[in-house]
Amino acid sequence: MPRRERLLLAPANRAAGRDCCTRTGLLFSSPTKHTMGSAKSIDNSSRNSSINTNIGANNRISFGARSPFIGGGIGGGGGDDEKGTMQNLNDRLATYLEDVWSLENGNAELELRIREFLENKTSPGSRDYSAFFVSIADLHNKIHGAMCVDGSIYLANDNAKLAADDFKTKRENELSMRQSVEADFAGLKRVLDVLARSDLEMQIEGLKEEMIFLKKNHEEPFRSSVEMDLGPTQDLNAVLSEIRKQYEQASAKNKKELNAWFQEKAATVKQEVAVSTETNLNRLLQSLQREHQSQLTMKGSLEGTLQETENQVTSLEEQLVNLQGDIDRQGQEYQMLLDTKTRLEMEIAEYRRLLDDTGSSSSSST
Repeated sequence: MPRRERLLLAPANRAAGRDCCTRTGLLFSSPTKHTMGSAKSIDNSSRNSSINTNIGANNRISFGARSPFIGGGIGGGGGDDEKGTMQNLNDRLATYLEDVWSLENGNAELELRIREFLENKTSPGSRDYSAFFVSIADLHNKIHGAMCVDGSIYLANDNAKLAADDFKTKRENELSMRQSVEADFAGLKRVLDVLARSDLEMQIEGLKEEMIFLKKNHEEPFRSSVEMDLGPTQDLNAVLSEIRKQYEQASAKNKKELNAWFQEKAATVKQEVAVSTETNLNRLLQSLQREHQSQLTMKGSLEGTLQETENQVTSLEEQLVNLQGDIDRQGQEYQMLLDTKTRLEMEIAEYRRLLDDTGSSSSSST
């Protein structure tokens, strides 16, 4: 039999118990006759047998001292034994009826609680989940916000990486440009040296031609005159050496000035490149440090939110386990009460059968 059908037996059992009690009272309070050789009626004073069926007040069914018993045999001894037996049966029946009615009341209360639980279980809309929905919506909003912030952080990180790559590319371009300028400067320096050397060589050639021309001009007067007053003559080699020395000094001076100018320009370019690169790298480092700090802060906030969510989930799981334990315990109690009720119904049926047999035997004897 399904559980709900077994629960619906309670009103019927209650009616059956009352009917049994009523029948028992009528049976025990009906006047009977003694058959001790003379058939005489029992007066009204011998009908003092009373039945108190108020089970809720813990009163038992009792008989008066002079109430005759149904189907009394010949002699007082047999009637007293049967009356004592029926009195014992009546007391036990009253006790069982008290237990039955108390169990029926408990069964009705348990049935009401189970019905309410089943209604709440089958109709989830009747329970108030608004607080949970608010918490879930809040958590969804926080997670969505954290995802947006995380996306913005990833985007900023990518932008920082792109900026770093851009600065790296610019630095490589500056280095290549510097190397190109240095190579051009070295080439121009070599060209300048070649031009200066060519100019000096041309000047030397001109001086040599001028010297040959002067030498020819000086030889003609010596040929025409035998005697001449020879004055102090200049040494051409010394003059050429002096001229060469002056040109070498001028060339060395120009070379020294050019090297100084190149070193100054190279140092200026290096300093500007180093300062610009260091400034950009410091700015990028500060920006990345700020982004890293903000990411650490956001990580701590998200970890706190996650811990709070896990605590809420753990609390809800504990509540669910407790509720399941209460349901199992109530089911066990209900099964125990149902088994007790079944045994009592069987005993009540047995007592009813005995009473019916006693009534039929009494009717047949009268």
